[in-house]
Amino acid sequence: MSDGVTPGSGQPQWNTPGTPQQPPAPQPPTTPSPAPAPAPTGQYPTVPTGQHPTAAQHNPSAWWAHNAPNDPWRNPQSPAVVQHTPAPHLPPLEQAPFGAPPRRRGGTSIGVTILIAVLCSLLAGTLGTLVTLSALKNSGATISGDDEGPHGDYQAMVNKVLPSVVTIWIETSDGGGNGSGWVYSKDGYIVTNHHVAALAESDSSAKMTVQFNDGTTAKATTVGSGKATDIAVIKVDKKDLPPLTPVQDSDKVQVGDPVVAIGTPLGLSNTVTEGIVSSLDRPVVAGESKDDATITAAIQTDAAINPGNSGGPLVNTAGKVIGVNASIYPFTNDKGEAGNIGLGFAIPGNQAVRVAKEIIDNGKPTRPVLGAELNTDTTSTIVETGGAKVKSVSDSTPASKAGIKEGDTIVKFGKTVITDGVQLEGLVLKHAPGDDVSITYEHDGTASQANITLGSEEDK
Repeated sequence: MSDGVTPGSGQPQWNTPGTPQQPPAPQPPTTPSPAPAPAPTGQYPTVPTGQHPTAAQHNPSAWWAHNAPNDPWRNPQSPAVVQHTPAPHLPPLEQAPFGAPPRRRGGTSIGVTILIAVLCSLLAGTLGTLVTLSALKNSGATISGDDEGPHGDYQAMVNKVLPSVVTIWIETSDGGGNGSGWVYSKDGYIVTNHHVAALAESDSSAKMTVQFNDGTTAKATTVGSGKATDIAVIKVDKKDLPPLTPVQDSDKVQVGDPVVAIGTPLGLSNTVTEGIVSSLDRPVVAGESKDDATITAAIQTDAAINPGNSGGPLVNTAGKVIGVNASIYPFTNDKGEAGNIGLGFAIPGNQAVRVAKEIIDNGKPTRPVLGAELNTDTTSTIVETGGAKVKSVSDSTPASKAGIKEGDTIVKFGKTVITDGVQLEGLVLKHAPGDDVSITYEHDGTASQANITLGSEEDK
């Protein structure tokens, strides 16, 4: 749902979650493989949708062995694993909804998440602690349990927000998956990504379960969703839930603001990561194909976002939502798995709330319309710059009324200089139908400026 451009030959790819210079396109998180060379300046990374980083695959050699060479107690180079088993009676995990191309929905279900770790320092620290405690005990010293321990900047805020963040488990006939979400209203409405809810929408026998912070669960149904905006609303039959509102005005977010991402990466519920806003209005294209792609002028962050984080909130230090995590920009391995590399993308909060409110009020959302088909092809190894090229203009649309014609180039939208069609489409979607915006375009080398009112169409 939510983090760029669409994947293309010779270009990096972005993946929902989660987020512009010559922008790249992101993807949902996946585990990295040898990192490909970075995209040349002027190219947009493309994010494949439908995948989240996956945990390491089971490797028998990584488990404890009886032979000394592979015994971690004797051989510090022998890897160890920590096994995490998801709560019982819940649908199996899926390979994240947003991830390495070309998968977005559906995926291999896994019952166990295996995290690979280096054991040496852990063992050394554990043994050292045991020796110290033993020495203190023998010397008659005591250890006080009264101290509360150090306090950082986020504990109080995180403790307040966590009860409003949920895990969404979806069980389908061919597997299932998980995503995240957050409570929008106390009467059971929950916001998540379209690409998360779509897992259940695509299978009539699918079961959607919401797990709350305290471990309780409830069945959920989809109220509605918007494909273009990658926002969905689901509902549970529960009252007096703690809503995560009001939402911060995302137009006031600044690069450098500290942020926290909360969700269920890889099925690990209630996971909290922190970082900063590293860019704004990043053009991100996420999807398995051109027809399935979503374009976002995203909030970019280095807070760790992985498969399963999709739909969860990105909050500021006051605990207010500024965005909905949707995609990441990963380097994928030969299995198509991707993981966090510090480039995550969130759908701006203002955009998410507008769509969510329309879904709750009307059952379906709308999207703003310019009325001009733009060149958003990112499969070329050379990304065109200097504006958004107009391929065609529909009659009686804001673009046609402004005098824009086929072959013209839109060079400015509001106060933003436009470099290509992907950037412009993302900026249009940040607005609401009916918004008035100034636009500058060139026709046969001559620049013209016009004020337009964005149109509206159903987002389906």
